[in-house]
Amino acid sequence: MSIRVATTRRALLGGTGAALGLLAMPAIVRAQSRELIFWTTQRAPEQIAAYKAIFAGFEQQHPGTTVTVQSFLEEELLPKLAATLAAGTPPDLISHMPPEFVMQLNEQGLLQPVDDIIKAVGEGDFYENSLELLRDSRRGYYPGFAIVNSTTTGALWYRKDLVGEAGAAGYASWDAMLDTTRRTNRRGVFGTIYPFGKTSMGDKLLLQTIWRAGGYIINPDGTVGFNSPATVAAFEFIRDLLKYSPAGSANYAYTETVNGFVEGRAASAPYSGRVLINMQAQNPKLADAVSVVPFPMPAGGRDVFVGDFQSMVIPRAARDQELSKRMALTLLKTDNYVRFLHVTPSHNLPNLKSVAGSAEFAANPTIARYRPEVDTMIAATAKGRSLLKESREHATNTHAGAILGSRIMVEALQDVIIGGMSPQAAAARGADRIAGLMKA
Repeated sequence: MSIRVATTRRALLGGTGAALGLLAMPAIVRAQSRELIFWTTQRAPEQIAAYKAIFAGFEQQHPGTTVTVQSFLEEELLPKLAATLAAGTPPDLISHMPPEFVMQLNEQGLLQPVDDIIKAVGEGDFYENSLELLRDSRRGYYPGFAIVNSTTTGALWYRKDLVGEAGAAGYASWDAMLDTTRRTNRRGVFGTIYPFGKTSMGDKLLLQTIWRAGGYIINPDGTVGFNSPATVAAFEFIRDLLKYSPAGSANYAYTETVNGFVEGRAASAPYSGRVLINMQAQNPKLADAVSVVPFPMPAGGRDVFVGDFQSMVIPRAARDQELSKRMALTLLKTDNYVRFLHVTPSHNLPNLKSVAGSAEFAANPTIARYRPEVDTMIAATAKGRSLLKESREHATNTHAGAILGSRIMVEALQDVIIGGMSPQAAAARGADRIAGLMKA
């Protein structure tokens, strides 16, 4: 049974029960109880509480149905899914799955197309870059869709009280950022934090820096593009920037980066909107002294950022595909969607334009207080891309997950910073390693 396309998004998602009223289906009344399993990587207690409250409404609209929420680390998703598929007990819906996992599972034929969900919501309401990324162009369908987006690298936070009159212009380009980090580097406060540990953040920030320089990891024709003038320029820029970053940056990841900035130990740092939540809770005296700009790029660069595109999928082996789709639509109703987003306001950002611009989304103290900063981050996510598809001209890179998991990119940067290798030699060595991985 397919989901009918709503005439307007307001009719589908605006009021309680409106989405269900537009679905072509008989009333669902079960003689026996039916348990639906929902998986998510969002594990904070308040996030789990929000999910349970949302699904309580779903259960009322589907008598005899219960929803069990189970949360996991991202690294646990694929092994646990494999185990449940082998046992014949897969989850009915999975949310916040990294897009690299989505396309990997799709290649194995393990995911149900979600085109009818996207059409029911309104294809034009999703940000275009997310739909482009998660479309199987060979088979002509979407195996998943981004429920939220964020960028832990595209946003560069800075201290207005330290930057002074230069303000945002102090980070308008690579040269400007280098000058500002040098000027704000003082006793007890670093000019910036540039994490380059062998971690997800280290890889993603380097990936974005190469993109912002105009380069690619894989060229549109499928050849390895890591050994390029753009990569060399990125290495040289980072090497200069690290003069003003903590000595331990070679081991920094997400936690060290956000904590360093929130605690007042740096004048600037890349991170997501969680900075605003943490700053208000942990260092309120600086809460009005912070703002954000898009991470800078050099002249002639490419205006693109690394996005997270946390996605929702339905396993092909899920027992009741229709109920799985209804669960997804329940989460996409404006009131439920906003309820979840407001648990971590400004960290998870909406992937629906109508929600991003809605009064409901704006009706949160953190979002209202920092609306210009939130809009800057939403604009960055709308320009986000993934190693899965580095540009519109690229085909889907099925090796993206393996390249990120190998840490080849950030290891090449460490060859320069720690090993003393020339940027040119490190880029060439990294390119050879990526080519070897892709052949394997």
